[in-house]
Amino acid sequence: MLNQKRIEGLMNYMDEIGLSQMVIRNPLLVKYFVGINARGGDRATILYVSRKNGVKLILNELTNYPKELGLEQFFHGDQDNVAEQIAKHTIHDEPLGFDGEYPAKWLLPLREFNAASDYVLGDRALNLQRANKDEGELDLLRKASKMNDSVMAKVRTLFRDGVSEIEVARQISGLFKEAGADNGGWAIVAFGANAANVHHIPGDARLQPGDAILVDMGAPMGGYHSDMTRTFFWKSVTDRQRQVYELVKNANISAEKAIRPGMKCCEIDAVARDLITAGGFGPNFTHRLGHYIGVDLHDPGDIAWYNPDPAIVNMTFSVEPGIYLPGEFGVRIEDLVIVTENGCEIMNSDNKELEILGL
Repeated sequence: MLNQKRIEGLMNYMDEIGLSQMVIRNPLLVKYFVGINARGGDRATILYVSRKNGVKLILNELTNYPKELGLEQFFHGDQDNVAEQIAKHTIHDEPLGFDGEYPAKWLLPLREFNAASDYVLGDRALNLQRANKDEGELDLLRKASKMNDSVMAKVRTLFRDGVSEIEVARQISGLFKEAGADNGGWAIVAFGANAANVHHIPGDARLQPGDAILVDMGAPMGGYHSDMTRTFFWKSVTDRQRQVYELVKNANISAEKAIRPGMKCCEIDAVARDLITAGGFGPNFTHRLGHYIGVDLHDPGDIAWYNPDPAIVNMTFSVEPGIYLPGEFGVRIEDLVIVTENGCEIMNSDNKELEILGL
């Protein structure tokens, strides 16, 4: 069923950027607005949005959605030209916006049918709407993160001398399925020097005493994602490992405490980055502080030095500072947060104090 509140929000943001009409093909976004598992491919379902011209679903006659979706539906067959069918519904003398996943093979032919006066990327309006989470979305995100916490508690029991990264990653997938996730999720499991690789792919490396253990993992629940990172140490920890860990932990906690509505995303990033830089490891914090999250693991938007957008109430994103020392080890600590009227709600409650496992 059409989510009228989300559509109205999108149209408000379209007004802000001077866009009177938009077509959306990305199945994830069609589901976000209409609540159906939309088709992609050559029989894609197209959502047309315009305050002037209405909200319409343009779809292949072979699709099988509920008849009552709260908006007009217009059908075409395999023999029809999709661009021509879309052009029947557009305002031809005004610009037409597109989601960033819209295929060129359907965009370029629209010119042949004079579908619009110009063809522009409409992601700005879509991304602003997606960042403004409603209560239903927040509830699903909380449930997903609570599930992630429960799985991480069990992850601590999976380690033993000689176990491989890939063995642990596969067990984590099973734990997510047992916990009620939509699927087996994903997991970065990195031992020792591999933990210095930000997006390490779990392999055959085997756990040895003194290794750092970095676990970054998540899975969707009800279509909304979780994402959390914790770093442990196996049987012992060096002074250098402890120093780096405490610095990353303090950067994580300080950034979360600083979050306020209206604070620029680049300013939130700076809180953690400045602490790590002052601690002597600035060049070893090699990525943004965080990313937005929702129906995508990485919703559009970053908590980074290059993003001046302000945090808004009900925005959700990760806070994940890290320090990576090639050839030695890496440490990352990540939570998900919701911006509130007075600060932020941290969706993860898993322990962040330094832990030495295997003792």
